[in-house]
This record gives sequence, C-alpha cells and structure tokens, in this order.
Amino acid sequence: MEPDPSVRVGIGTIICSGSIFTVDIEVGAHVHVNLDCTIGHDVRTGDFAALSPGAHSSGNVHIGRGAYIGTGAVIINGTPAEPLLVGDRAVIAAGACVTGLVESDSLYAGVCQAPPIAPDHPL
Repeated sequence: MEPDPSVRVGIGTIICSGSIFTVDIEVGAHVHVNLDCTIGHDVRTGDFAALSPGAHSSGNVHIGRGAYIGTGAVIINGTPAEPLLVGDRAVIAAGACVTGLVESDSLYAGVCQAPPIAPDHPL
C-alpha cells in the first residue's frame, strides 16, 4: 500500500501500530503517535507533540508544539476558515472531548465545547 502524498510526517516521528491516517495531514518532527490513534483529514500537528493510545483528531484541527493529548481524547470539528486550535504545550486529559479552542500552556479535561453557534450563522 502506498501512503497518500497529502500525508507528511516529520523526522524522528514515531507512529505505533494500529494508528490510522487519512488525507491532508502534516505531522511535525519528533511527534509520538501512540497505539490505535486516528489522525483524520486536515490535521496539523506541531513538533514534539504526543498523542496517547486511542486519541483521535479530525476535521481541521491544529495541535500545537509540545501538546500532550491523553488516552482516548477526541479533538474534532474545526472548519477550513477557523481550524480548531490546541495551543502549544497544552494538555488534554484522558477521555476529554474537545470541540473548541484550547489555549497554550493550559490543562483541559471533560467536555471542552466551542461557543454556541449564533442563530444567524450561515452553516
């Protein structure tokens, strides 16, 4: 099987077995993608980030440099115009569900939602 040319992986990155990459993905240098992770479409991962076993990110997500994503965490649903950002050195706790901005140098746990969509927002 040939990897999709839209998937780019930096030097020194470790990808453990069972992980799935789809399309339009850029993984930085020295990133650790642990067992059974999913990196879905349009995801960017900064250098030195770590994804714990079973972490999932998909749909216009940008994970910052040195961010740590806990076991089973889910990060989803940015847009091309406004990618969901996980800041540099942020920590996402195990099992968290993230659908909104995660600031740099912070810890997020539980359900971290995006603000509600305004009634007049063009979906």
